[in-house]
Order: sequence, then C-alpha cells, then structure tokens
Amino acid sequence: MIKRALIISLILNSIIIVLVPEGHGGGIMILFEILLIPEIIENRIDIGKINFLENNIGVAIMLSLIGKLILISSLFVKKIFKTKIWVKIGLIFLLISFLSICFKAWNDGSFLFAITLGSGIPFLIYWGRVLYLINKEKNKSELVTE
Repeated sequence: MIKRALIISLILNSIIIVLVPEGHGGGIMILFEILLIPEIIENRIDIGKINFLENNIGVAIMLSLIGKLILISSLFVKKIFKTKIWVKIGLIFLLISFLSICFKAWNDGSFLFAITLGSGIPFLIYWGRVLYLINKEKNKSELVTE
C-alpha cells in the first residue's frame, strides 16, 4: 500500500502543469525534467550556469528530479529505518520544488498560479497519504523489500 501510494505520488508530481509566462509556453513537470538532464550534463551540475528558462524554475525542476530519484531508489533499500528517512527526504524535495514553482507562478499572475496549484492538488493529497502510511505502525513492514 505504501509503495503504491509512493508510485502514484511520483506520477502525480510528474504531471503537474508548469507554465512559463515570458512566451515560452508550458508543459508538464516530467517534460521539463527530461529537458533539464542534457543541460545538467553539459554544464556539469553548475547551478549558476544553468540557463534553462530561468534559474528559478531550473533549480525547482532539478530539486524535483533529485527527489524523484531518491524516492525511486528508496523502493529498493532493505532496511526500514533508512527507507523511512529516504522517503521523507525525497518527499521534502518534491514539496519544495512544487512550492517554488507555485511561488514563481504567484508572482507572474493569478491564472498561472491557479493552473499550477490546481494540477498539484492531487499530488499534495498523495504526499500527505504517503506520510500518513509511513507513520502508521502496522504498515512499517511493507517498506522492506525481500
């Protein structure tokens, strides 16, 4: 149940709509993450040199990508204590990324903010569900992989 909720929250984070106001358009989060990977490889993870749309959105998308990689790798950790820590760290990265993108959309206009927040509400619900399931006592053994 925890793993299913974790995978659903990853998918819901991937389909958050990110709109860029300066005529660049928009897309879903996973699209921007895929476009950011070559930029990271080319600039060798130097945040100051990343010129992907704007540094604000680029850093937020990078945080989202890091959070998703942490959560995916936490599915394969065998010890429960380490798994809980990794899941919480990954969820914090995803939440910071989402809030950063919402804050940027708030500064750019109310329509952009409404679209971004509206597409992120299902993610926020499952974000809370994953935290609830991790802290629930009887589901703790479910995080251990065989």
